[in-house]
Amino acid sequence: MTEIAKKYKISDVGFRKICLRMNIPVPKTGSWAKVKAGHDRRQPKLPAQWDGQDFIELKERPQEQPVKKASERIQLVKEIIQKEFPFKVPERLIKPDPLIIAAKESLEKLTDINYPGMAVTTKGQLDIRVASSNVGRALRFMDTLIKCVRARGYIYEISTDGNYIVVGEVKLRVNFRERTTKFKVDKPYQEFEWRPNGKIVFRLDDRLKSEWGDSKTKLLEDQLPKIMAKLDISAKQEEEYLKNARIWQENWEKQRKLQAKRDAHQHEERESFKELMTQAKRWKQAQLIRESLAAIPSSNNDWLAWAEHKADWLDPIVMAEGEWMTEGDKDIF
Repeated sequence: MTEIAKKYKISDVGFRKICLRMNIPVPKTGSWAKVKAGHDRRQPKLPAQWDGQDFIELKERPQEQPVKKASERIQLVKEIIQKEFPFKVPERLIKPDPLIIAAKESLEKLTDINYPGMAVTTKGQLDIRVASSNVGRALRFMDTLIKCVRARGYIYEISTDGNYIVVGEVKLRVNFRERTTKFKVDKPYQEFEWRPNGKIVFRLDDRLKSEWGDSKTKLLEDQLPKIMAKLDISAKQEEEYLKNARIWQENWEKQRKLQAKRDAHQHEERESFKELMTQAKRWKQAQLIRESLAAIPSSNNDWLAWAEHKADWLDPIVMAEGEWMTEGDKDIF
């Protein structure tokens, strides 16, 4: 398919769709990799009868026109499928993980009072909330998902605040839910309630939100490769986000310290200048007293001695001791 896309003006996906419409067998994803690895491959036969269009016309691709590359997600899905992980969700539980066994016991006993008709797990278990009729399906899917996660080299972690798939240093919060529909009810102190509607979804429920459910062409159980690819991509995006957040935090902390240092220096400067002005004013006032004593004659020598002492007490250079007045009294006049 990719070789045809290089030669003609059509994508490999578009050419595959044409083949399927014309009932022409196409190789499954990863089949050519198996051939290259030496595995035998049985070539399927064309259908014996076909009444539809029996030819297509393709235009050659100009050399200067590059082939549109598949998205990172599509390429990753193909790579993951070739890893031969346990993607097949069984019809019944086979050697279930201990997490599944614990969740099954809770789902058989517990219901959610906020969502009538819903079975729910307790804290410290798999985060599942579905109607009783979907418990088996939820457990089989989650058991297969956990096995795929571990086969991928990741960790399925459960804590009191939720479930996480841990990829390296990144934790992605996940849960399994059945959607609800709003119904009007006639109950005291309650006008509406939310009831399960049969539509189940697996959610990536954090800053990066995604969810997968049954589509028109695929059940949720058949979308595990897409889910694993999305987890990989989300982990990379979250890692980049956290890296940028750390850089921003480090820069902010650096700027905060610089600003704090500037503020402290500015405060010190202001206090020093304030003290300088205080001392200058005191000196000026001491000089004013001395000039006044020199200009106004007095025969009261005791008073002159007392006044001169007060000038010396106020003078920041002489700093004579005061018997009755304190340091704070120098600035009250």
